[in-house]
Amino acid sequence: MQRARRGIDVQDHEFDEIDAIINAGSMAIVGASGVPMKFGTYFTGVQLSFGFKGPVYLVNPGEKEIMGRQAYPDLRSLPEAPDIVYITIPAHRSMEVLRDCAAVGVKGVIILAAGFREAGEEGKALEEEALRLAREGGFHIIGPNCFGIYNPRNRLTLLPGYDFSTTPGDTAFISQSGGFAAHVARLGKSLGIDFSAVVSYGNAADLNETDLLRYFTRDPHTAVISGYLEGARGGHDFVEALREATAVKPVVIWKVGKGEASRRAVITHTGSLSGSAEIWEALMRQCGVIIASGVEELCDVLLALKHIGRDPGRRLLISGGGGGLGTYAGDLAEDEGLDVPPLDGGTLDNLKKILARPGAVAGNPLDIGAPLIPLQQFEPAIWEAARNASTDILIFDMAVNFAYDLAGEAGLDLATDILIRAGRESKKAMVVVLYTRSCDPDNLTAEENLRRVRWKLLDAEIPVYPSMPRALRAIARVNSGA
Repeated sequence: MQRARRGIDVQDHEFDEIDAIINAGSMAIVGASGVPMKFGTYFTGVQLSFGFKGPVYLVNPGEKEIMGRQAYPDLRSLPEAPDIVYITIPAHRSMEVLRDCAAVGVKGVIILAAGFREAGEEGKALEEEALRLAREGGFHIIGPNCFGIYNPRNRLTLLPGYDFSTTPGDTAFISQSGGFAAHVARLGKSLGIDFSAVVSYGNAADLNETDLLRYFTRDPHTAVISGYLEGARGGHDFVEALREATAVKPVVIWKVGKGEASRRAVITHTGSLSGSAEIWEALMRQCGVIIASGVEELCDVLLALKHIGRDPGRRLLISGGGGGLGTYAGDLAEDEGLDVPPLDGGTLDNLKKILARPGAVAGNPLDIGAPLIPLQQFEPAIWEAARNASTDILIFDMAVNFAYDLAGEAGLDLATDILIRAGRESKKAMVVVLYTRSCDPDNLTAEENLRRVRWKLLDAEIPVYPSMPRALRAIARVNSGA
């Protein structure tokens, strides 16, 4: 199958081909098994429990029944051609299966096994043969050496995805690492970030980062594109795809392979060439990519994009209880290229009247009082701060013992409700830094309150971060030019 890349008609055709794989309506698992501790057993169990919306055919010539379902000896014996085939058997046994895929007319194949290009010359030859069979057979390959696809719309899941969210979202994540694909999908669930799809594509023998970027750029279900990259093939096409993507959607990339040791690891992991770190960074900045480093920072940026969007502004109003907090946060903001400007004159005068008590300081940063903040002063102070005209984003630093010592959980919930209402009615972008100072292993109340309040704020579309540095870094990243 010859794959040209230019022209609207070609791009429409390639979109349809990839869409038929990611939104597949039927699938077969080759190597499915019910024998404990086998790779095919785990993947089969996970996929069946996740509830794929179409037929799932289990293929194993040595089994009649697997997990209560009929097993088939090969793909040719299935009652219909499945849209996609997951191959869970070792690399050297996959070629005959690929011939069967061509014979029955599948649309896509996901090869989970390692032992291809990343393993040396013998594996490289095997990968080239797989690609030849795919081109002759008219289907695409994702992988090899990957976990495949997670798509909550049709309940298709990655290998370890039994507990992934089943709620479709608008964030796409592409990853050369299967482990990081699963990590981001699982961490996203804990942050309320729902995905249009996650694709682990491994060695990228056929479909690669350029193809997937172009697909998600055109995908109507995707509003944000993110990715973990070790390298890229076809430099010009990849740059062109990046520019096309960033012109219409935020793109967040975590690129590894900066040092010699990591570059060696990249080659042995997926057989990719990582290239110069300086060239990569300059290239991505020129294309308007948001650059992230690490799983946590990538998810922090996705959380900010979801709730405060691209270019929310750099002018911050930093608020909380304690003068040291404000001084520290002000330094951090300056380091990140963010502004902490003086308050609007009217706001400042009103806050001085509200906070006319020892320990409180009206200004920016705003010290509402320490160690405890009376709720009767907290509410009007937050409302004034949220209406301030000289700032774009209100950041509130909130330990879970805030108001708790005086009023228990009710005080904590009241304070949370005040923040939510102030943000909603003022339409001011709001970010909360939420944490606990309790590490007592015999008292889990603080941890329970932390999780409860975090979900309450996230449900109200207020992003929550565990520390001020992470919050400010995420805000800096989603502003253009970061």
